[in-house]
Amino acid sequence: MRMKFVSVIFLLLSAAACKKSSSTSLEAETFSNVSYGSNSLQKMDVYLPAKRSAATKVVVFIHGGSFIGGDKSDYASLVEELYKRDFAVVNINYRLVDGSGLETNPITHKKSSILMADQVTDVSAAVDFVISKAEDWQISSSKIAIVGHSAGATLGLLYTYGNKNTSKVKAVANLAGALDQTFTDIPNYSALPAQVLELGYRYTGYDASPANEGFYKAISPLYVANASQKVNTLTIFPENNAVGAFPKQNRATFDAFGSKLNQLGVPHKFVQIPGADHSFTTAGSIQLVFIELLSFLSSGF
Repeated sequence: MRMKFVSVIFLLLSAAACKKSSSTSLEAETFSNVSYGSNSLQKMDVYLPAKRSAATKVVVFIHGGSFIGGDKSDYASLVEELYKRDFAVVNINYRLVDGSGLETNPITHKKSSILMADQVTDVSAAVDFVISKAEDWQISSSKIAIVGHSAGATLGLLYTYGNKNTSKVKAVANLAGALDQTFTDIPNYSALPAQVLELGYRYTGYDASPANEGFYKAISPLYVANASQKVNTLTIFPENNAVGAFPKQNRATFDAFGSKLNQLGVPHKFVQIPGADHSFTTAGSIQLVFIELLSFLSSGF
């Protein structure tokens, strides 16, 4: 399922724009479809604010799309608002899990050549590329945050809490990400919609079964979070967070995630957006998301 933010003009927020002082006279620059890897999907749009310096914070934005679709262009409005407030932003695409044959009857059972683990590797490659370009772009190589929506939030959390993040990313914002992708603890889990079970197989390379539960925990931030990665985390939950037929997208799962972070000593803030749907398209919801996100990025790392 492809998730897409609506285009939003943040007129009410313009007066609150953050203006940072700088002794430099650099002009603002943007670059489209910069390659950070050899695959055609490993590309990023780069937004560099004027008067930037080695202290300019960097935001890596990751799009959603159920790991099988979506595009960085879906989130251009939100990314540009961060850029206007003097953050350097890179908005990335990444390799996608194979979504073909999911609408057939019966659904095609096939292994994807790209798994979620490969997508986390793409996030890592994008972060490393940004660090390698920090001096050329004249931005910080250490003040880096990840922001993701839906599948992108899940990938951002998996990278941030994983061993590829060797103190490179200092903060992560989770906008309605999938936090627990295990199935086998659900009564009669085999009766879940065939598309959900097939996607689990394509994400991991393993059919959902008690014997394979560990592979599903490995793509679930609830289980990947650990005490050695105490990265400041913001979670924004839309009150009406329905994501097709996917289970465990409710408030109880998000509360379990918050409890886990508290147990681990991971600094964490939870915000619920009243009345919001999964893509924050209901009236006023994206503005509330942006207010929370801007506050977090301004002071959270």
